Amino acid sequence: MHHQIVRRAGAERETLWVLLAAGLILATATAAVGLRPAPDAEAALAAHQIDSRTALTAAEQGLHADLRMAADEIAALRKADGRTPTPAELAAQALPPFAADASAAARGGHAWTLAEAGGTVAYAGLSADPATAGSLLLLLDRQDGGRDDGHGDGHGPAIWLKRAAEAPPARLDEASLAAAGWKRITSTFTAGVTR
Repeated sequence: MHHQIVRRAGAERETLWVLLAAGLILATATAAVGLRPAPDAEAALAAHQIDSRTALTAAEQGLHADLRMAADEIAALRKADGRTPTPAELAAQALPPFAADASAAARGGHAWTLAEAGGTVAYAGLSADPATAGSLLLLLDRQDGGRDDGHGDGHGPAIWLKRAAEAPPARLDEASLAAAGWKRITSTFTAGVTR
């Protein structure tokens, strides 16, 4: 009679290979993370600038978005009519933030005025409730509605904010606005934006 010893089926070898493969993957990942360069530091904003993502209240963020969209509509109206529409005309078209509705009241109840100085058209919104949203200023170039918006693309409105119920100064240049305490709303795009 012939005796044969049959060993039980085991996974010792397979377990060893799986553990070695997992260790290799872990070592490679650790090396890749360790060798990756550190992200660039965020660009510091000037003293007269604030970031639209982090420094505005919810009401101010909504008004900022409305003003950016309104600037496009105003540019189209200026091109079609050959003149700058008044805040009352924009409100009659129910164009936010100029329309006097419940949303406008909840976001600071701004009273809008139009001023034209030199080559600049300005819509100033004085806040009735600066604690909710500060006063805003939309600056447009008289010729085409385009003006640097702080995004670096050279197009769009320049929007300024002051957390007080105060009209902007007579001169609407950057130095005068900054000296009067107005802050230019800019958007900085860093690695943190997409996280």
